[in-house]
Amino acid sequence: MSTNEISNIRPPRRIVLSVVLLLVVQALLLCYLSWSTSPNRTEVGHLGAAVYFWHTGKFDVFNVNPPLVRVVAGLPIALFCNPKYDLTTYSPRPQDRCEWSLGHSFVVANNFDDVRLYVFLTRLACIPFVLLGGWFGYRFASELYGDLSGVLFLILWTFSPFILGWGATICPDAAAASMGIVGLYTFWHWLKKPTWQQTIVAGICLGLMPLTKMTWIIAPVLWLMLWIVRRYVFRDGVANRAKPPLRQLAVMMFVALYVINTGYLFDGTFRLLGSYKFISGTLTNTTITHGTPFKIGNRFSDSILGYVPVPLPAEFVQGIDTQKRDFEVGIESYARGVWADSGWWWYYCYVLLLKEPLGVWVLTILATFATILSRRLNTVWRDEVTILLPLFTVFIFVSSQDGFSIHPRYIILILPLLYIFISKTAACLTCGKTALKLLMTGGVLASALWIVASSMSFYPHSLSYFNELGGNPKEWSNYLQGSNIDWGQDLYELKTWCEKNQDKQPCYITVEQSLPLETLNIKHNGSVPQTQTNGWMIIGVNLINDRSGKYEWLKNHEPKMMIGYTIWIYEIIL
Repeated sequence: MSTNEISNIRPPRRIVLSVVLLLVVQALLLCYLSWSTSPNRTEVGHLGAAVYFWHTGKFDVFNVNPPLVRVVAGLPIALFCNPKYDLTTYSPRPQDRCEWSLGHSFVVANNFDDVRLYVFLTRLACIPFVLLGGWFGYRFASELYGDLSGVLFLILWTFSPFILGWGATICPDAAAASMGIVGLYTFWHWLKKPTWQQTIVAGICLGLMPLTKMTWIIAPVLWLMLWIVRRYVFRDGVANRAKPPLRQLAVMMFVALYVINTGYLFDGTFRLLGSYKFISGTLTNTTITHGTPFKIGNRFSDSILGYVPVPLPAEFVQGIDTQKRDFEVGIESYARGVWADSGWWWYYCYVLLLKEPLGVWVLTILATFATILSRRLNTVWRDEVTILLPLFTVFIFVSSQDGFSIHPRYIILILPLLYIFISKTAACLTCGKTALKLLMTGGVLASALWIVASSMSFYPHSLSYFNELGGNPKEWSNYLQGSNIDWGQDLYELKTWCEKNQDKQPCYITVEQSLPLETLNIKHNGSVPQTQTNGWMIIGVNLINDRSGKYEWLKNHEPKMMIGYTIWIYEIIL
């Protein structure tokens, strides 16, 4: 059955109910996470940039991240709240990265209850992005492989620890993954039926993608590659079917460019290339390594290219430059017990191996075998390549940016593409009575249950999720650190514990502080000492394995308990 025939069949009522139920479940899970977890360290910067934008209308803060998600996130505060602002720490220099100080100043200027409400409202505003990705991913998988595959995709998307953990934040990664699916789905429909209406729709969606995350600047190149594959490599074979014309593709790219500029209100569009003040080595024509001081310049200022007007918003260009410098300089990174001043090309393979449910990898193996062995479970190759080419290209592109390896969220963009591909395994449930069907059916059902059970066993600590290969939570920091485990998301629970255990004295606290302990109204006796001391020691798991080794002495003691999987509590009696 062709994909057109599949897409024109109305799904059975049980499929519709399953889809609605899964979307409602995901919305509820994300809502609870949004309320119960404290803002992580990266979110504080996005919060600062969001309130700054709605207070000033400017885009120059946190320009390494495009504005769409934080503009949406800050809307409830702008419309319904009356917070206190403190913009005294603002700096116009991109190298100062004042989003962090603005975020800190904002949370300090307001009391704890108000801050928690503001964070909750900003997160709620971003949940529709995730649900949109679920709906379009379901449609995509259904039209490729059938209704059951669409439902399997939605199960994977709904219960993914990555999507739950990061989707319940105002970080743009889950939203960017969703918009990637929306953009690819509309482009795929244009490839199949290239009308002018579909051209405009696909162009708008393509423009929205880089407005969610800078990584999607590669999307126009991907679209061009897919157009070439569709038109010249995997030909349709139907004489009267229209081929996607180049002129429509050009109009699509123009519409996308217009949408990007609209997202920045055309701020600085067509600014001359030579007038920019760059800080990256690539755009200043200098060699930059770890520890290199900032040097402002522009390699184009004295050439004819300096007079070329750039058809992009100024802060979009400046953000690319700032992000490029981050990767050139390198940031302290950790993996497999090793510290380095930059990252590794294999890092995201390692992250996915440990932090993606093992049931997903079982389905990936089954989908690969099905692709090779069973024609009944495959769609036509020209459609399958629409998923596989972006999947591998984005993965290689992200892995190649090895200036630092800290955040697992950078790889979220490929997850919906992977989930769509492996959802083909659900089509085996309607195959004939064969040995392959029995094997695939058992594998699919067992894997789906395994994924749900594994993910929910960690909920609401989804951000810290490790699969069974991670072993004991006490061992996780031997494999990965940073936002893989602790990014300040359990401070609300720490506050509750401290309020219930005020008799635990003296109490020393050193944790990842996305919110100041003073804002949380947590009373303590200072930071955890660097030498053995009597008392209660409350410390973040990343800090126990700090590169400096100043808290090594705690490894000689067993923690009395853990808050979530991120904060360890010791009672030291000497």
